[in-house]
Amino acid sequence: MSFNKTKILISLFIFCTFLNPMINAESLDKTYNLSEELSIKKATNDVFIITHSFPWPANSMIVKCSGGNFIWVDTPYNDEATKQVFDWLQSNFGKIRITQINTGFHNDNLGGNGFLKQRGIDIYGSHLTVRLLNERVEQTRSQILKWLEKPKNKRFYKAHKTAVYIKPTKLFDLGNGPKLIIGGEKVEVYYPGPSHSIDNVVVYFPNKKLLFGGCMVKSIKSKNLGFIGDSNIEQWPISLKKLLTRYRDAQIVVPGHGTSGSIDLISHTLTLF
Repeated sequence: MSFNKTKILISLFIFCTFLNPMINAESLDKTYNLSEELSIKKATNDVFIITHSFPWPANSMIVKCSGGNFIWVDTPYNDEATKQVFDWLQSNFGKIRITQINTGFHNDNLGGNGFLKQRGIDIYGSHLTVRLLNERVEQTRSQILKWLEKPKNKRFYKAHKTAVYIKPTKLFDLGNGPKLIIGGEKVEVYYPGPSHSIDNVVVYFPNKKLLFGGCMVKSIKSKNLGFIGDSNIEQWPISLKKLLTRYRDAQIVVPGHGTSGSIDLISHTLTLF
């Protein structure tokens, strides 16, 4: 290949990269480690996956919108980790406005609500999530503590035993989930029916073809359904089939635990039944 042709190809690559920063591999899939237990992975230019291992890795997600707005779906397990993520956002983006959406009543959905509420942040969640916090949270906590009885988990045991779970502040009915527009970004909160827990909702960003399936959806490496103590096994597959139909154009699906993938994650979860 001649020198001139090489020079033209390099110029075209630089020009295309400038027009479409998504192809800049260095900027994507970058992971920011805030601690040994907490990390933020840049999935796209505007989507960040937070993984908090306390001690089990669990995902929440932040979507950057225009005008300093951020949509945060679920939280880390506790207020301390939630504050660390908030501080990271402020240090990287300056003045920020956050809207939080809880997808269920488990501690990996809303364990950081206390910090967010102190900051005056709107926290969306269903009336059923509030009811389950009142009725079932201690039963679920007991199961978690049984898993943490070994001496090596002493720190986690103490934290989960004393954790206080704060209810969402902006409530909605499951049959009429909010359709929000925040910073120019459309957001749909949808309830397909009972699944991992009877209140699990999903959050869809149609402009990005991005679905946060949460604990309703398992990662491609999952060999089983995980914790099913609050689940509805009979209705769960039916709810998943509704997701497949409704969001068949989704290109990125984020599970509650494990690595994100395509719509195939929903199909894989169905095979686990």
